[in-house]
Amino acid sequence: MLRAEDEAPTSWLIPRVRSVLYDSENLLGASRLGRQNKGKGVRAWYTSYTTIDWLHDDIREQARLRALRAIGGTKGWWINNVWDPVQGWLLVVLVGLLCGLFAGFISEWTELLAGWKTGYCRADWRLSKPICCRLSAAECEFWRPWDLHALPSMAVFTAVGVTYTLVAAVLVVRSAIRVTVTNRGVSSSVETSMSPTVKMAYYGAGSGIPEVKSILAGFVIHGFLGVRILLVKTLGLIMCCASGIMAGKEGPMVQIASSLGNISTRIFDKYYKNEAKKREIISAAAAAGVSVAFGAPIGGVLFSLEEVSYFFPNKTMLRSLTCALVAALVLKAYDPFGTGKLVLFQTTYDMDYHWFEMLAFVIIGVFGGLYGALFCRLNMAVNRLRKRTWLGRYPITEVVAITALTLSASYGNPFTRIGLGELVGSLFQECPSGGGGGGRPLGPSDDEEATVERLLCVAGSSLADYMPLVSLLTWALLNRAFFAIVTFGMKVPSGLVLPSMSIGAIFGRIVGTYMEYLTRANASSSVFAQCPPDSRCVIPGIYALVGAGATLTGATHTTIAVVAILMELTGNLIYTLPVLVGVMTARWISEYYCPSGIYDMLLEHAGHPYFDTKTQYIHTRRTAAELMQTDMETICVDYENENTLALLSARLARISERGLADGGFPIVNSRGLLLGWVACTELEFAISRCSAMDPTTTCFLNNPLWQMDYVAHDPTAIPHVRTPADYSRRLKDHNDSNRSEPDAHSAPNGGAEDPPALHGGSGGSNNSGSTGGDTDGSPHSSPKPAPNTTIAMPYFQERPNDFTPFVDQTPLTISPNAPIELVANLLGRLGVSYLCVADKGVYCGVIFKKAYIGYAKELEEAGYVR
Repeated sequence: MLRAEDEAPTSWLIPRVRSVLYDSENLLGASRLGRQNKGKGVRAWYTSYTTIDWLHDDIREQARLRALRAIGGTKGWWINNVWDPVQGWLLVVLVGLLCGLFAGFISEWTELLAGWKTGYCRADWRLSKPICCRLSAAECEFWRPWDLHALPSMAVFTAVGVTYTLVAAVLVVRSAIRVTVTNRGVSSSVETSMSPTVKMAYYGAGSGIPEVKSILAGFVIHGFLGVRILLVKTLGLIMCCASGIMAGKEGPMVQIASSLGNISTRIFDKYYKNEAKKREIISAAAAAGVSVAFGAPIGGVLFSLEEVSYFFPNKTMLRSLTCALVAALVLKAYDPFGTGKLVLFQTTYDMDYHWFEMLAFVIIGVFGGLYGALFCRLNMAVNRLRKRTWLGRYPITEVVAITALTLSASYGNPFTRIGLGELVGSLFQECPSGGGGGGRPLGPSDDEEATVERLLCVAGSSLADYMPLVSLLTWALLNRAFFAIVTFGMKVPSGLVLPSMSIGAIFGRIVGTYMEYLTRANASSSVFAQCPPDSRCVIPGIYALVGAGATLTGATHTTIAVVAILMELTGNLIYTLPVLVGVMTARWISEYYCPSGIYDMLLEHAGHPYFDTKTQYIHTRRTAAELMQTDMETICVDYENENTLALLSARLARISERGLADGGFPIVNSRGLLLGWVACTELEFAISRCSAMDPTTTCFLNNPLWQMDYVAHDPTAIPHVRTPADYSRRLKDHNDSNRSEPDAHSAPNGGAEDPPALHGGSGGSNNSGSTGGDTDGSPHSSPKPAPNTTIAMPYFQERPNDFTPFVDQTPLTISPNAPIELVANLLGRLGVSYLCVADKGVYCGVIFKKAYIGYAKELEEAGYVR
């Protein structure tokens, strides 16, 4: 997917694509244009499914900082030392506050709606089942199950859950955006064209982490982090989590937090009008989303660093930690569960592990890696099936069918009947020293008499005592594993973090239960000599903890963040090594069978470009010439009859048909020398300004007056190399002979012949330069106007057919013989979206970042990675 244009309806708070210029503030003072952009050209707002220019945004930020430094007095000190630096911290604190409130609201209503599937609280219908049960001395005295004699309890349970997911699916489908996309196989240097196709983009569905990851890497998806999708994602997430299907809230919380960060940047133009700076706030917000999902601020920062963020300097790390901390504090103050804890499965352990348990931890890690690889491959197969068959045309029907099947198949097992959060919390808990409920299976009506926690604690020492529990856990494992594969990818908000953790926790609990049986049945064995007599020796909940981390790592390939999150959940560091053993084993096994994690696979499935700077490739191509595209149309400035509005519009149409609408055109002269680059977005905007003009009107893209760096009040500015050598003499002659005539911007030939008028003070010493840097008064020198003078540029609005301001006069170029490693470093570290290839100034071709990404994907598929 290389190009998309929004064709959204007028309702649902859909944001409109801005029609103003991205660099519009630079046009207020045209004489400052050269200094502020350094020849990079004026930019229009990025369109959907394009990549930002990190270098251009960095130049904008530097220009803004220099302008602030020029402000003197008390006001300048206040702006430079207090107000401007504090804006970023104010934003992250605000985003953290909003994330905490949203997370509390989602958790509170999720628990309330989940309880309504089985009954309601007689004391107060607004109370969830856990809170209602804590109000009475007796066990759940005020909780009343639904008394519907005509319908069995399972039917009510299923019907309510289906209603929840139906509402969520309708919200997602109704908020979908119709996009026109053009796909092409981006391989080495030639693309295979395909006709544009129309598809629906369901921005409110799924996890959202792959798209956020792509956005942080510089990709633009208009509306994905907007107000409309924020509301849809919030309400739909509550419904899905309350329904009881295999949908977690952790992934969608990252998108919700990122949306809050994106919306909050509108407060300060410093971030709102700079896409690169805006992504610093979104990166911090993503950390806050994980923090409130798990109650783990440090784990949230590490997750943002390891899995989501593309660029993560120290300043962003500190702001991410601040945002995550504020979000966690607000969530704890909100107390949505009424327990004073951040999450339902927060727990502590007071027993150390034994060395004989390490083998069991390795086995759990192997299972996590195998399951993660299997989940990634099978889930992607299901997603491709949705995309290619009738399932993709009936998303609501699919949601209803899978929900009904999930709930009806899960009702009979107490471990699948409860929610994912409650299940994981129960599996993590430790049993009292004497055991517990004896392993008696529960029936559908025994929920009031016995709990899942009592089922997990077995008091006997024979295998028969443990078999009922193992049987229930085994069926729960198969149930959860199957429905996790078919559920993730439906058109509802759903994450895979908690579903993956629940599967691993079930398997880990099975292994822990068996280890507990072995220690009790073979207490006299020398292997278990370290165990205290007549007391518990192992904690099955620890095995569930290791299993949760192992399966999550196997599916996502995230390691350090998973360990940090689990350590923050337990509240101690005693079991750091067991968790590390399980997580690292799962990572190695999963990478062997499936090199990419589920998020990377979803990025590729959706067609979103992502430049992976972490993978080391073994290149099969050696030079830039082997990767460049040589069939791109060029714009020659020496042939004006080829640069009319109609012909330029036709060129835009042709490049869009090829799927390169986020590219551009090289600007050359008749000798093939590369003069600049104009992006399709800027050229399209420039042509739209000339809608009232004749289509045969000639457009100019090389007006030398726009290429000067003569700047008023800046005696240190260096003239541009293309400044006419006799500019100063012509300027003086023009002003002396005819000061009352119109300025150059009214000249019909583009302003290249008649020099502009000189306004302001009189001339001064030419102490700062010429075209060649000579100041000796030679014929080749070009004196610079005095610091008090201002050279009037052609007025922007009165010359719409002069496209020179939109031209990047300093495109990044490399030699055709440049090594391919240099190409990779320039595209990855500088963040540019294209590289022009020129041999001694003569244009040869262009390398797009997306073409390199396609080449890198070929290397991955062929196994040329380390």
